[in-house]
Amino acid sequence: MFQKAVPVWYDMGLNTNLIFCAKAKLAGATLRISASDFYKVYIDGCFLGFGPARTAKGYARIDEYALSGGNEIRIEVAGYGCKSLSTVKQPSFCCAEVTCDKEVLAATGEDFACFINRERRQKVERFSMQRHFTEIYDMGEKPEPVAAVPVKAPIFIERRVPYADFSSHKADTYVGGNFIQGELNRKNAYSAGMQSESKWGQYSEEEISDKPFRFVDSQEFRADLNGKLPVSLTEGQWIMLDACAIQAGFPFLKASAKKDSEIILAMTENCPDDAFAFVNHMHCQPIIQYNLKAGQQMQKESFEPYTFRKVAVLIKSGEVTISEFGWRNFVRNMKDAKRLKFDDLELQGVYDAALRSFSHNAVDIFTDCPSRERAGWLCDSYFTGKAEYFLFGKTPVEDAFLENFILYKNEGEYPQGVLPMTYPSDTGENIKFIPQWDMWYVLEVCDYLTKRNQSADREAFFPSVMGVIEFLARYENESGLLEKLPNWNFVEWSKANEWVQDVNYPTNFLYAGMLEAAGEVFGLPLAEKVNHIRKQAIDCAFNGELFVDHAKREGNDLVNFDDISEACQYYAVLFGGIDLDDAKYAKLKAAIINGFSFHQKENFCPVNAFIGMYLRMSVLHRMGYTRLLHNNIKSFFGGMCEKTGTLWEYKIPEKSLDHGFTSYLVTLM
Repeated sequence: MFQKAVPVWYDMGLNTNLIFCAKAKLAGATLRISASDFYKVYIDGCFLGFGPARTAKGYARIDEYALSGGNEIRIEVAGYGCKSLSTVKQPSFCCAEVTCDKEVLAATGEDFACFINRERRQKVERFSMQRHFTEIYDMGEKPEPVAAVPVKAPIFIERRVPYADFSSHKADTYVGGNFIQGELNRKNAYSAGMQSESKWGQYSEEEISDKPFRFVDSQEFRADLNGKLPVSLTEGQWIMLDACAIQAGFPFLKASAKKDSEIILAMTENCPDDAFAFVNHMHCQPIIQYNLKAGQQMQKESFEPYTFRKVAVLIKSGEVTISEFGWRNFVRNMKDAKRLKFDDLELQGVYDAALRSFSHNAVDIFTDCPSRERAGWLCDSYFTGKAEYFLFGKTPVEDAFLENFILYKNEGEYPQGVLPMTYPSDTGENIKFIPQWDMWYVLEVCDYLTKRNQSADREAFFPSVMGVIEFLARYENESGLLEKLPNWNFVEWSKANEWVQDVNYPTNFLYAGMLEAAGEVFGLPLAEKVNHIRKQAIDCAFNGELFVDHAKREGNDLVNFDDISEACQYYAVLFGGIDLDDAKYAKLKAAIINGFSFHQKENFCPVNAFIGMYLRMSVLHRMGYTRLLHNNIKSFFGGMCEKTGTLWEYKIPEKSLDHGFTSYLVTLM
């Protein structure tokens, strides 16, 4: 894949930021490039691309760009060297090669000069434990030449996924005023306790000189001015610009300083008032700081992609003129996506918001959110994969997403057969996994092989599928039901997740559905076992009206508890093989239709957004109750698209407000 280029690096530890430069006549040439963790490439100062597409540990995807002209190529590479949910922790490198008619014009290891990027400060806080380091820039600092050395090459593989939409946009209307020191908002200030997260990898408190997130989050904002850029601001003043809907991409700022100045860019996904505020409980610090000298000008775009609707610009010190703000998209190109039209404007709004949420979360892998994690979670992907195929009739991102799990090698961090709950990633707690998410992986694989990509190599998936099946079988009790599954058991974000032990019936219904799918797709003799598990789960859990959630071991006996979740009913319907038209389930069917309105008792738990609401919608869709389904969609999601243009992780506006699995809605509407 590379003729002469070799991977090179100059390691400075955590958050190493390097620049690689070469000169050549680039018209008609091709650039092939890969890096870890991320690169950003410019031709004669103009943006070309960001990457690479992420993949499994020990592997690297190659990006390829056709060059139409130019003479200088500049590659910025961030090697973070830490654990995160958005990348695997592995040795950093840059490997790039420019060719024209098979002639190599420039290659790392021979022609690229290497520099330390001294503008970007190294010893800073993590802006998210699930991602990497805050961007703080000392503008104008000269790059320092160093000698990059060859490093061990990963296994290079195809990119597979389409290139992102990198279109640029601007916002110039602002509100603003003055800010004064207040108290730190402890709902947001995860960094105040960052030392408890030392296993992820970060610099100590003593090594970090600037903590801009804490500064912003402890201010009280007064909004008494408005206007359009440009605007001159002095210490203690701020403005806030509105992108009108949540955006995902690289924010950029154009400014000039009359005095030595500190400019802070703070981003939020939801800020209903004119006073800036971060989204509660995000565990993320979406902040960039720029330090300028008197007389200095800058036009700077972030290195990392961020997610925001409103962006505040604070002048911590100095005097600055802000002349331009905007962002470069980092989203899936949606020009070929299926766009349905609805007479109902509220339904149309939800559909359009689902498309936007998909575009933000299906760039190189399926991600949960484009903000605090950018992580490739199983279960989420089961739903997002359906959306991709519905929208495009093909599966490039799911191809790559599932390939990453095929390439995953268990190095002893998990029990044999277990897959990571999210990948490519390295969690702070290496042993943390979700057994149910491995079941969703098998269901997704079976769905993918039979409905979305029938030409895919089934044998490639067989070892991972069998690994999951064999692992789970070790936890079957004397009745054939799963009991006391280890680690983080998860059925949904509600009280139902307090009822996952010892025997959890939603999990056992899911188990039966998984085994049935695997048996049919891979020709495994599992039908008898599936029927047995279903019969046992139904006989044990059904109380004549609804299904209870769990039983606990008391001595040698399993004793049912009366706790009932709405989600459990949907697991039973979707995976338990029951027939809702059977008179036996008349009360259950009626309860589903009326939204369990007569079951709001102390031991009853209604669904949350994930995963219960999506299971409910799947059940209504299967039942053919289109009007009820649409009414549920409007009542649950309608307010979201009005506020942010995206769909959320929860019903209330906290944590992520831009989640990939929400795009599943398009397949039901």
